[in-house]
Amino acid sequence: MKKTIALFGTAFAMSTLWANKTLPDLTGIYGPDVKTIGIPAISSKVPKARFIAVTNRLAKAGYRMKVAANVAENSVAPAERRARLLEELWMDPEVDLIVFAYGGQGAGDVVKILDWEKLKQRDMRVIGFSDLTMLVNTMMVKGVGHPHSGPVLTTLGNSSEAAVKRMRDMMSGCPADIKLKAVKAAEAPVTGLPMGGLLERLHRLTMNGTLTDLTGRVVFIENTKKYTPRTEEFLDAMIAKGIFEKAAAVVICDFNTKAPKNKTDAILKKFAERIPCPVYAGFPYGHIANTSIIDFRRELTITPDGTLSWKK
Repeated sequence: MKKTIALFGTAFAMSTLWANKTLPDLTGIYGPDVKTIGIPAISSKVPKARFIAVTNRLAKAGYRMKVAANVAENSVAPAERRARLLEELWMDPEVDLIVFAYGGQGAGDVVKILDWEKLKQRDMRVIGFSDLTMLVNTMMVKGVGHPHSGPVLTTLGNSSEAAVKRMRDMMSGCPADIKLKAVKAAEAPVTGLPMGGLLERLHRLTMNGTLTDLTGRVVFIENTKKYTPRTEEFLDAMIAKGIFEKAAAVVICDFNTKAPKNKTDAILKKFAERIPCPVYAGFPYGHIANTSIIDFRRELTITPDGTLSWKK
């Protein structure tokens, strides 16, 4: 960890802005068998102070970290270099898990040039959301690695105690049940594997024809303030493409939290009425302190009244 801090020079002093004795202990957050975390950056420039603050906490929790060289840089590296640095961490035999430093934009450019045949050699566990929706989706399409959707490190730094416990439980294989709100309930329990991510990126993947097949999937969708004005446009376009026709269910997560609630509720009600599968809401996932990790290989069941249970 000392090497990581040295990469950032004076930014270490700034990290004290985030120092807080009441921050959750991150021990075991990635499960009992993860010792070394690989940390790449394939999107935007990383906020240094925020990054150092959370990696300091991970080091205190006992994790070793291998950080891609471009994480410390003051400009975004070319896509080719970002891709090669990610591949190096993925193929490093000491790395047990990959968690991205930051989101933003640019992951789509990297996804196009990754050596997917090489990456097939390791069933690497990967956690990313927001812009990294582009990567974890392509992992499913290619059948490469073990994708999870969950907070990048700079988001993890703000996570609540409840969120950290939920992530630890998921990564340890014992996630607890969660009660959802039925927007359009099913008549019988719904079972399937999850997928999902940021609405704008799911829309982008839909429009360019590279979204993974949603047949039998439970689709988790989150949104951000940035994309609030286009929420209905994105959902309408995805409906028009028919991508929800064979989905097992849709779960609305943190959605337009800065928009007027009645407007958001009206959009989501209209959305639920226009797709054939059941729709639930209230799963704690997104750009929020009370977020979660979703394991795309862990099957789940949702009862008609909205109780979500993960397969143990």
